[in-house]
Amino acid sequence: MKTRFWATLLFMPFLAVCCGNKPTPEVEPAPVITIDGASEFSWGCEGGSATVTFSSDHDWTVSIDEDWITADPASGKSGNGIKLGLTCAKNPKNSVRDMYILLVSGETRVPVKVAQSGDPLAGAAPELKDGDKVLATNPLVEKFLTEVEYPDWPDEATPRKTKIFDYYGGFDGKTLTWANWETEWPDGDKPQAYSIRWKESDMEEGKKMNLHLSDALGWSGDMEIAAGSRFVNITNLVPNDTYNYTVTTETGKILADGAFTTTGSLHQVFFTGPTSKKKGVEAKGSGCRNARDLGGWTGLDGKKVKYRKIYRGGRMNEKWTPYPLNAKGQAEVLFEGIGAELDLRGNSDVIFEPAVPGLAHCAPVIEEGGKTMLVSDAAKTKECFEFVLNCVRENKPIYFHCSLGRDRTGTLDILLLGLLGVREGVIAKEYEVTYFAPVGYSVSSSDKASNKIPTFRNSRLEWVYSDVVPYFWELAGEGTFAQGVEKYLLEVAGVSQQEIDDFRSLMLE
Repeated sequence: MKTRFWATLLFMPFLAVCCGNKPTPEVEPAPVITIDGASEFSWGCEGGSATVTFSSDHDWTVSIDEDWITADPASGKSGNGIKLGLTCAKNPKNSVRDMYILLVSGETRVPVKVAQSGDPLAGAAPELKDGDKVLATNPLVEKFLTEVEYPDWPDEATPRKTKIFDYYGGFDGKTLTWANWETEWPDGDKPQAYSIRWKESDMEEGKKMNLHLSDALGWSGDMEIAAGSRFVNITNLVPNDTYNYTVTTETGKILADGAFTTTGSLHQVFFTGPTSKKKGVEAKGSGCRNARDLGGWTGLDGKKVKYRKIYRGGRMNEKWTPYPLNAKGQAEVLFEGIGAELDLRGNSDVIFEPAVPGLAHCAPVIEEGGKTMLVSDAAKTKECFEFVLNCVRENKPIYFHCSLGRDRTGTLDILLLGLLGVREGVIAKEYEVTYFAPVGYSVSSSDKASNKIPTFRNSRLEWVYSDVVPYFWELAGEGTFAQGVEKYLLEVAGVSQQEIDDFRSLMLE
């Protein structure tokens, strides 16, 4: 061991001499970027612009991870007093957003901090002010209902036509397809929404608020508003009505109050559900869809069908998930005043408990709509009618539905409106409003093999309507459509005349 040690020591001077003769490689100095002035910038929710001034002894680029900030130019040559313009887009959300952008040259990274406040009015519908007159019905549906007039057709000799495909907003085989419906469908079954707003300076910090909304028809509702909110959205408005509103703090301070009137042809309703995204874009079709009030139409002796008594629509819950309603949607159902649910679904998807706790509930288990439901399931149709009647008697507004709100729901809808004396041509228009619903309701996804375009098939010429309406006309003979429906209820379903009279008396005004 000692020999080896001394040998190593004797060899080391030789190594030192040899290595000392080799030149030391020069290390390239790192690029230098110096910011001259501010290196932090912030904007309000509306966005804006700013300028970063800096020097760089090498060529440089800008690195930005998110698209709400843009830089001009994005790269450049070395120099002093370089001006970099920053543009901040409007913030569409109410949350603050911030990040660092980087000035880059080689391995050098110099950060510039940017931040933007959230928009306190993000998500607010168009503003509603005291004295306003607003449209309650979705404008796509309103256009169809006001422009189309169908005659009654008591016999098959008269050519039947539909005009629904002349209107944008549904599945006409042209503008909306299987490829784009999830993101481009126009929400035609959603009623108009509006926002009531108030000043931030009038709010009480950390305190919740309350909306009280009432109308000339005697309806009223109260809605809790989260602390810090600057607005509350309202929707599901009855057309041709007058509303009063008051927003108060927990201590009773009034933040906003006033009155407004509505116009329109149909009382549509929508209840909120969870949303999802497809390729970064919010997908359509969430929530409780294809829903509307049976009220507002002209019935027997020129009387009007009362609002907020009977609603029809798509499912409010599902076996495979608790959707489509979420907690907010359930609260909206109760705010609307709905007190009962009639589930017309069959064994594969019926649920024997209400979608919203506390609702009166009935589920007779019906497998098929149309004439089959009326004749083969006449006893169950009677059960449905009597449940609806009892809810009306007990002043429990009822929502009836199958899965999509088209076939079984459409069958009962035709029966109820027909019994109330709504003209058959008008019922045809009401039936075709389902055209404006999303693909899972208007055009079933199970139809892709035979309905590849896709095209709405539940028009007055096909499916349930063309099955049910001729049957009632046949029963009517030389009489009216209402008399045909009444004859069915008396002679086939076994409903009593007293029940029919009570229903008409309670539903017409």
